[in-house]
Amino acid sequence: MEPKIMFVRVSENCNAGCFMCYFAHSHGKYNITNQQFDNLLNYMNEKNSFEMVRFTGGEPLLHPNIIDFIKKCKDNNYETSIITNGYLLPNLAKKLAEVKLDYIIISIDGSKDEIHNKLRGLPNGLRRIKEGIAKIRELNPDVVIRANTVVSDLNIDDLNDLYKMLDELHFDAWSIIPIRPTEDPNTKWNVDNLKHNIIKYKEFLNEQKKHSNIDLLGYSSNWAGVTDEEIVKTFLNQYRVIPKDKCNLVDYVRFYIPDKEIVVPCNCAAHRIHQIQADYERETDMFEKSKIMADYLRDNGPSICSGCEPLNAFASDNPKILKKNSFKY
Repeated sequence: MEPKIMFVRVSENCNAGCFMCYFAHSHGKYNITNQQFDNLLNYMNEKNSFEMVRFTGGEPLLHPNIIDFIKKCKDNNYETSIITNGYLLPNLAKKLAEVKLDYIIISIDGSKDEIHNKLRGLPNGLRRIKEGIAKIRELNPDVVIRANTVVSDLNIDDLNDLYKMLDELHFDAWSIIPIRPTEDPNTKWNVDNLKHNIIKYKEFLNEQKKHSNIDLLGYSSNWAGVTDEEIVKTFLNQYRVIPKDKCNLVDYVRFYIPDKEIVVPCNCAAHRIHQIQADYERETDMFEKSKIMADYLRDNGPSICSGCEPLNAFASDNPKILKKNSFKY
């Protein structure tokens, strides 16, 4: 299988301060150059398998040439998507509509200013997201808008209200990502809240019955697990979402990291390169290296990775959703 989706980290700068992210409030960091982007586009055209480019960061809307990059992709018949904190959407809505951006993924962690703005470290962040969505939908009604939410002790109580808000704002899709426990205590579930968190999770499961307009992507509808054992382990920081068998996602995805001149076969692997033990040093070409990584992670990823986003695990188990005519990733 040849890859279909190219993630591009166009900027490592970010105006947000998300507690779980190492790009928080980063300034003066790396921006992809025009030459690097053109070289990547030429490679994709020669490969003749890619269908979508997904711009990420940092905050990709901070890159001064992001509109031009999107236009170049559209001119080469690629679908385009962007992962953003949404703060700059009101400023760029007109230009994003003019270049016909297909897919906007917005990080939203709460239905209230005091939750979302605090978690994302952006004053007025939620207000600007709402303003930006209204503007871009008016100018480009066909744009698909999705929310990404990282759930933790800090916002699980708000999850149902967030569900209602996304429904009211006519979001098309929602990807829910449980916090990945790390050495940082803020990323761990408080085990003293075990019973409370299980209750809140089951309330979320019931809330789904009231909404039919939002597509809960992948395993998002059961983001904390299905069985009682899985759910308990989630809130004890012991359960991770992984593909059921092999990691098929690595056959479909590539992630370009321009400051390191490296390509990895998964958007999660972009943050965990040190976990990939494949012998790829014998290759000098970054795209050939990504093939070696993919071969290694296809079999070993489920056992060595520290956990997938629920949507990634689902896409790995159900790769048909990555086909262009049924794209839900």
